[in-house]
Amino acid sequence: MSHNPRRFNRPVRLIVSVEAETVASIDSLMKQGRQHTHRNRAEFMRRAIEREITRCLKQPEH
Repeated sequence: MSHNPRRFNRPVRLIVSVEAETVASIDSLMKQGRQHTHRNRAEFMRRAIEREITRCLKQPEH
């Protein structure tokens, strides 16, 4: 998975809908200056999606 969104080989735009509270939480985290290196919500979501995919792929099958 890519770690630099400006270097995607085949970018695809993905539009998602989330609750307003989720957006407010993301904005709050970004304003607090926590150890996030992303610069905007889209980057936050891209990284969250990639982390979830990685987590799911590492889970053993039942």
